[in-house]
Amino acid sequence: MKYGIDVSYAQEDFDFNQAVSNGKSFAVVKIGEHDYMDDLFAANINGALDAGMDVGVYFVARGKDADSIKQEAQFMANLIKQNISAELKCGIWLDIEECYYDQKLTVQQLTDLVSAFIIVMNQNGFDCGIYASYNMLNQMDVSQFADYVKFFPANYGASCAFKDEHPEKKVVLWQYSDSNGQLDLDVMYEEGE
Repeated sequence: MKYGIDVSYAQEDFDFNQAVSNGKSFAVVKIGEHDYMDDLFAANINGALDAGMDVGVYFVARGKDADSIKQEAQFMANLIKQNISAELKCGIWLDIEECYYDQKLTVQQLTDLVSAFIIVMNQNGFDCGIYASYNMLNQMDVSQFADYVKFFPANYGASCAFKDEHPEKKVVLWQYSDSNGQLDLDVMYEEGE
């Protein structure tokens, strides 16, 4: 198991070398939200790479229906194509929580939005997984997602509840702490864990 972090504009002037010294080997960096790139995306991904970390990216969607979520997925795919040459060893992630909180979607509506986003990403050649809190994952029907879909649950505790309850799903990352609101801390599972 490897330890890492996820970062966004909220971590301005973050010291990635210090994070490596503290045992963190990867960073999942916010690439954007809705229709704009995160202000610190370039600084964060370059800082992580320069410090020798593996990287991944996440995108916060706000789509209200199939058309708008597909547009957001295409926007994310374009951001990746235009701005990243490094290998994304830590994955590409959809953060769907704002869609739900903005609209109070039904289980099926939320599941359909996530599926639509993932399909567009697949059409662009990208394997996109789902980042969400444990509670949010329970607001969608995860049984409807294809077996290849990866998960990055956030729940703070002694173990990853979603992984424990869904051994059939590909849980690759787990956000296990927000370090008292300062920095999200993650685990990357290795093969067989």
